[in-house]
Amino acid sequence: MPIRMRPLFPSLLLALLAAGPVAAQQRAPLACADFYGHANAAWLAQNKLPAGATSFSRWDQLNALGVQQRDQVLAATTAPANARVSVSLADLFASAGDEAAIEAQGIRPIEPLLAIVNKIRRPRDIAPAIAALHTAGMPLVVDLQVLRDARGNPYAQVGPGGMGLPDPGFYGNADPLVQPVEARYQAAVTEWLKLTGSTPAKAPAEAAAVLQMERQLAKATLPGVSFTVMPTSEAEKLAAGIGLKDLLAAHGLKATEVAMTGPGFFVTLDQLIGKTKPEQWKVYLRAHIARDMAPTLGKAFNDPWAQLYDVTLRGQDAPTPRTLRARWVLEARVPELIDAAYTQRFLPVARQERAQGIAAAVRAAALDRVGQAGWLSEAGKAGARQRLEAMQVQVGTEVPFNVFDDLRFRRDDLAGNVLTLRKWLMKYALVRARFAWPAEQWQPMVVYLPKENRLLVTAATLQPPVLDDGGSAADYGSLGGLVAQQMSLALAFEGADKAAWDKRVAPLVPQYAAYSATGGATRVNGAGTLAQNAADLAGLEIAWAALNAQGKPDAAAAKAFFTGWASLWPRQDVATALAAAQASAIHAPAKWRVNGPLANLPAFAEAFGCKGRVAMQRPAKEQVALWR
Repeated sequence: MPIRMRPLFPSLLLALLAAGPVAAQQRAPLACADFYGHANAAWLAQNKLPAGATSFSRWDQLNALGVQQRDQVLAATTAPANARVSVSLADLFASAGDEAAIEAQGIRPIEPLLAIVNKIRRPRDIAPAIAALHTAGMPLVVDLQVLRDARGNPYAQVGPGGMGLPDPGFYGNADPLVQPVEARYQAAVTEWLKLTGSTPAKAPAEAAAVLQMERQLAKATLPGVSFTVMPTSEAEKLAAGIGLKDLLAAHGLKATEVAMTGPGFFVTLDQLIGKTKPEQWKVYLRAHIARDMAPTLGKAFNDPWAQLYDVTLRGQDAPTPRTLRARWVLEARVPELIDAAYTQRFLPVARQERAQGIAAAVRAAALDRVGQAGWLSEAGKAGARQRLEAMQVQVGTEVPFNVFDDLRFRRDDLAGNVLTLRKWLMKYALVRARFAWPAEQWQPMVVYLPKENRLLVTAATLQPPVLDDGGSAADYGSLGGLVAQQMSLALAFEGADKAAWDKRVAPLVPQYAAYSATGGATRVNGAGTLAQNAADLAGLEIAWAALNAQGKPDAAAAKAFFTGWASLWPRQDVATALAAAQASAIHAPAKWRVNGPLANLPAFAEAFGCKGRVAMQRPAKEQVALWR
């Protein structure tokens, strides 16, 4: 299944759950002829293809629902008292919309930051002041981030900062369209310096000096320079003037290696620290504190910022409202805060625990199937067991909610809230890197990350039709099938074991190639879709084993299991587009993601009484078995 879902159609959200499981009412002949069409008849009748779209599926609906739910979280300025993260989020958005409180705060929110700058007396005070500003939530001059490598391990990346224009190419640019930007930026810096202590007579010259420092830094920031990984001791020598060790400490990092972007920038920065008078550095740092915090302060600060960045640089007709800007910042910088609030609101604890229980049962069943696989060598079994046992399975966000305890926001202090948020970001940088996801919790996703050996299921996935609060066997067919499908993709074999696996899956190619993709002459791409077809079948075999491990399911539970799988895949397609896609398709058409694997399972035929020559039951000698 896809990691990220397709374009959104919010107008169809009301139909999302209209077609629930109907296994108990199904008559065997219809179920045995075309289970996909019969199980999803109501959905297909109620959800026509939207105008201009070439396809529309249950997953499109889930995606649209997730976006709608996320927007509810982001629009809220109130929340239940027991939803601690949601309360914090609501308080933050309320503070962004309280213009009267923002004006009343004046310059007070940044006075502690200015006090740090005013303590600078000698050149050797500059680097400690910059580190102290980072600690206080004001990461100036140097950009420092905690990222994850391909194996999921966190590392520190440091690079150029300290420039108020969005790209080094803006500085000293002779292009008549770009050149005026510098002048407008200098005018804004002049206003911010006046607001933070410069006299009207001195502010223009001081602003020009700030701009000159930035030009030197911009010149040293070469475009397209990739980062260089080096021992921390070596990086500290290269960035001796800025005190890299103290900067890393300010962010709570004890790194043995650092990825440094553009070493030439740090050489120039060291020269500026050594040759520029402390008084000029104080002016420079004051200007950047004001620039950075301007969107959170009163009109005198915010208007020059909004005119420069929103109107001039982004080309907007009007400045962005603060509440919308706050939302953008959170989505870009602190998605886990939104994820936590979303999870608190839309994923009940009991449902998440059931989902985790299903995932655990599926893993146990997968281990059991591996152990009983007579076609696997002992070495192959050991490798598969090791992969499954070491796999990190995360069903819904697992970031401990107490991580957010430090995020206590005031509804009347936007600037203070922003600084609180920044300090939190630094304090929990390593935790955030460790729990990073490739998508947000409001985006439906079930995916296996092979390099990290992680299997992820987002919170948005854990709602009907994938999972509900009824606790039926359908959950094993839907969620269990998806989790088992991804676990099966994690099992890669070598040598004779790979040859044995390839032999087992090979019959799926002609099986699917015999199916019509659209009801016409175009056939399914059996070879191109083989990997996913095998994963679908393997997933159902393992999930069925997991359900049976809880006790043999009765007739109703067995029917619910298979209907749970079928309910994941209803989809409308433009026939010509679907036919054209077969040349490069890696997924079989929706109908065959249901009927294809189920026709290989004797348990399906038994559940629905399929006998004789029926489409949903392949002859026993032609049935493909992977893990049964």
